[in-house]
Parts: sequence; C-alpha cells; structure tokens
Amino acid sequence: MNKRLLKLAVTSALTVAFAVPAFANPFSDVPAKHWAYDAVNKLAQAGVVTGYEDGTFKGDKTVSRYEMASIVAAAMQKDLNSDQKETVDQLSKEFATELNSMGIKVEAIDKKVDNMVKISGDARVRYGASDSYDNTDFRARVSFDGKINDNLKFNARLTSDNMNYNDDTSTEKTGIKLDTANVSFDALGLTNTVGRQDLVLGNGFLHDYAMTGIASEIGNLKLFAGHLRDSNEVYGAEYGMKLGAADITADYVKYDTATNDVDVYGANVGIKLTNSVTALGEFYNVDQGNTDANAAAYGLKFNKLGLTALYRDVEDGANSAYSGMNNDIQTLKNEDGYKGLEVRYDRALAKNTTLNLKYQDFEKQDGTEIDGGARTQAAINVKF
Repeated sequence: MNKRLLKLAVTSALTVAFAVPAFANPFSDVPAKHWAYDAVNKLAQAGVVTGYEDGTFKGDKTVSRYEMASIVAAAMQKDLNSDQKETVDQLSKEFATELNSMGIKVEAIDKKVDNMVKISGDARVRYGASDSYDNTDFRARVSFDGKINDNLKFNARLTSDNMNYNDDTSTEKTGIKLDTANVSFDALGLTNTVGRQDLVLGNGFLHDYAMTGIASEIGNLKLFAGHLRDSNEVYGAEYGMKLGAADITADYVKYDTATNDVDVYGANVGIKLTNSVTALGEFYNVDQGNTDANAAAYGLKFNKLGLTALYRDVEDGANSAYSGMNNDIQTLKNEDGYKGLEVRYDRALAKNTTLNLKYQDFEKQDGTEIDGGARTQAAINVKF
C-alpha cells in the first residue's frame, strides 16, 4: 500500500507541477521595450492620459498588462482626434483580453475574437487500486471550437486516449485520435449537432459514451440518433424540467444491436434540501426481451464539502456497457449485478485544477465479493 501511495503522490505532484506554468500570473509585466510605452507616452503628452510629473509616461518603469489596460480604458472614454483614435484602437487590440476581463467591451475585437478558432483542453492523471489491481494512467485532450458563419459552428477534439503507466511503451499503441468532430446549426426551431459528439444522459449512470449521428434540442427536450463505436445503433430522447426544489430528467434510449433490441427507460432527480445538502436519485429499467432488470442509485451530496455518498443497486443484466460506471480506470466486472456504497470527494486545488477521489465497496447481488474487492480511485484534472 505504501508503494501505491507513493506512486499516487508522485504522479499528482508532477501533474500539478506541469500545469502551473499554463496558468501563470495574468498580471505579467509589459516588456520595457514594448511599443505600447511610446504610444501611451504620446497620449500622455497630449493630455489624453495622465503621465508622471513631467507629463510623460516613462518606459523605464515597467507596468503590468492590467495597469496598461487601465490606462487604455481611460483613453477610450476621451474625445480623440483621428491620430489619437488610431493609437488607442491599436492599444485596445493589444490589450483586448485584459479590457474584456475588466468588463470593457472592444466591439471590433469582440467580433474578431468571436470568429476566431478557440483552443482549449484538459489533462488528467488517474490512479486506481484494489486487492488485485494497481495502475496509473494519463490522458490529454485538445478542443477546437470555431464559427463558420452566423448559423454554423464546428467542434473537433483530439485525444491521446488513456496511456497506462504499467504498459510496455515498446508495444503500447496509444496515439493521437480524433475524438469528436461535429457541426452545430439552428433549423426549424431546433438546435442541431451533427457528427461525432459526446452523449451523456442523466448523470451518466445510464449512458456516457460518444456517438456519431445527430442530436436536436428544443427547449428542455433533446432528441438523438446515431451509431456507437461498436456499430450498435442508438436512438432516444431526454427531457428535463424543474419542479419546485427538484431538478428532474426523464430518458428513453433504444439500442439496436446485432442480436436484439434493448429498450431503456430512466429518470434522475436532484432535490435541494438546504443550501448545503442535495438529495440525489437515479433509476433506469433495461428491457431486452428475455431480461428485464433495474438499476438504481440514491444518496446525498454535501455541496459545500464536495462530498457525495451513494448506494448503488444494479441487477444482473442492468449494467450498460455505455454507462459512466465503465469509464473508470478499473473495469467493473459485474456479470451477476452489484450493490454497495460509493463515496466521492471533489475539490478545487487551484484555478482550473481539481482533485477527484472515489471509493467503491461493492458486492455481487448474491452477496459474494466482486473480483478485487473494494476499489479506490484518485484523479487530478487540469483545464487550459
């Protein structure tokens, strides 16, 4: 166990260490030789902005980008001649990010940025352990989102998939893959997404698996149809509503497989009992001809603590291969169904960096132990 804890500590520390530079201090200095100093100095001499005692803005004293943006923001409020306006426009473009974060809109820049391809991503390191399992894996993803025209947007995401620490790197075949690729547009009152896309239903207990197809939304109703990586077809609908203090979602999913059709009916609810406590419940029924089985989860979420405790009860035949329960680092073998306690803890370590801990103590429906016994998982997620 000490070896496992050491591996977890080392991998977690490395992840945070590599993540920190990506979120460096936004109050970085404007370099002393930056052209903005001369531009602001001219504005100071013209009385557009306030300089030092001699009326100048000295470039030998560096300022942060936010300080410079504050000076530009003040200049934007003044009556300017054509030359001064041109200078201020150039400065506003240079410091558009800081101006926008200060709540000052730069119209031309807003439009330009809105039309640009936006790049974001995430990186994750996970550690999983049980009596018969001990492994760490890594994953990185990069997303590209852009606007083709006023009614057409696109998304694409590249992923490394999960790279296992225990794998022999000489034989490991993990590579960069296209994870999602889709376009979105409005038509006939619907917001439509066509192509490879994530499909998460409810809290993911019922379905958390990508599909290639079409998803259309109108209000709180979502309709979808497509096929999965294993070539099975999927169709269905999801409807969400708020009823008093309860958030309720109802689902219907049909899987068209080579051997038979599977119909799944599900619902999940979250009821805010107090500002600190939310009651959770999720249920679905699987009907595949000869098998009619239920799956349920219910418990409490302590919002301020980031702590969630659930009891899961999944009958034989009800555990879907597309459930989020199968996305863990260790595959859950449950041919005979399972039941037991799951405890999760989620905490923000820093900006864009979260820690997720999970403990599952499940047994088979007949009371015998699941292979490996209790399972523990820790993950650090970084967004950029």
